[in-house]
Amino acid sequence: MMANLIYLLGPAGSGKSTLTLGLLDTFESMDLDCITVNLDPGAEWLPYTPDVDIRKDISLTEVMRIYRLGPNGGLVAAIDMLANHLPKLREIIGGMNPDYVLVDTPGQMELFAFRETGPAIVKGLGEPRLTLFLADSFLSRSPCSFVSLLMLSTSVFVRFRTPQIIVLSKTDLLPPDELERILGWWEERENLVEALQEEPQPLSRETSLSLLQALQGSGLPGELVPVSCNTGQGLTELVSVIERAFSTETELDLGKETEIV
Repeated sequence: MMANLIYLLGPAGSGKSTLTLGLLDTFESMDLDCITVNLDPGAEWLPYTPDVDIRKDISLTEVMRIYRLGPNGGLVAAIDMLANHLPKLREIIGGMNPDYVLVDTPGQMELFAFRETGPAIVKGLGEPRLTLFLADSFLSRSPCSFVSLLMLSTSVFVRFRTPQIIVLSKTDLLPPDELERILGWWEERENLVEALQEEPQPLSRETSLSLLQALQGSGLPGELVPVSCNTGQGLTELVSVIERAFSTETELDLGKETEIV
């Protein structure tokens, strides 16, 4: 049986590595075999010890030295090199035979999601798979910013064409009333429209309303789950949503196979 692959994506600082640790602890507390994979060659420190670490094969410092690149150019080149190590990654993960694989992607999300390497890695490591898109709750307090994050999550969904769950991270940073307001925007879109209509800047207001209309027309992917790794709140619920997503995906795949036969 293939391992369930979970890719953590989101803007820099949204809490991907911290959530990787939080999910690892939660899976292990439920007696589920889980491993972690670090795909960020530029990570200087991680809150967990990766079972598979691309830094053992790709050194950002060496890439910068050999190709005479600065930090940004070096990181682009290093991430593009990930694809060369795909067969090795697949072999190592397959040999460990876990139930779940948490794939911690590079901090600069755009370098992984919007270049060819990211989709190639995700496709090459196989199925079943899903993505967790992290939306920083502190940055989601503004309705315009919330819509922007929803647009970004949809862009990631389009790039990877993989079931997606939106994780509202760092919820412990918000007062309860602010968190409830954000969740209300997700659950009842009319609440979000009303909040956008109160935006004093005409350009931000009209642009965000147009973006929201486009998102509603195409359909927003997945569910939204609020999580705080500092308090542990929401982690068990997130694992339940993940398990349900994989169960649904498996049933759909079995259905397709039956139709073909």
